[in-house]
Amino acid sequence: MMNLNLLYVEDDEEIIEDIEFFLKRHFNEIIIAQDGEEAFRYFEEKNPDIIILDINIPKLNGLKLASKIRETNKKIPIIFLTAFSDKENLLQAINLHACSYLIKPFKIDELINTINKCKRDFFQENLNPHLKILSENFIWNKQKKELSFDNQRISLTKNEIALIDLFVENDFKFFTPEEINEFIFLNNDIKDNSIIQLISRLKRKITNLTGNNNFFIENIYNKGYHLK
Repeated sequence: MMNLNLLYVEDDEEIIEDIEFFLKRHFNEIIIAQDGEEAFRYFEEKNPDIIILDINIPKLNGLKLASKIRETNKKIPIIFLTAFSDKENLLQAINLHACSYLIKPFKIDELINTINKCKRDFFQENLNPHLKILSENFIWNKQKKELSFDNQRISLTKNEIALIDLFVENDFKFFTPEEINEFIFLNNDIKDNSIIQLISRLKRKITNLTGNNNFFIENIYNKGYHLK
């Protein structure tokens, strides 16, 4: 887990209680604020790394709070939460350089995936251009074709290197086992099941070596494999 602090701004105590439990797994510290004025004070005092911000909060609404934050910090990732899907709020959030925008009610998985994407995007901007963040603490060196976890290099086979490199060089693209076969093995009589086994072995190896279950390759039904 990266040592990051989160400012979570929400005035509904029941929602806070439900979501805070999951957020604790992903952040070093969770700072809770229940109105805009309190949130801005914590922003100045605590210097959080990421902000999750409900738009409809008392004293200073989320959009006005974000605008005030942007006066001093242009880059901090802000994830907006709202019960409204109107275009006006969405456009204002975009203009405030929102990292993302979730409409209530949302699934916890949606929030966690959004947080992980925002963290990757934010830290990617400040990394060596040859480095790519795959998930928490996993970094791929595109130049050296090396995977590291917490700055420790993970030994990979030739096929595992080719597999990771394929996904990194085609970020956001989904691949079926047949397509992976074509790219890595040039359709050299390799069965699709061998591709699935290759991915499973890599996942097992990484989990056993690091103790981290957050594998960076995901299989989506009817779509294929992609980087999370």
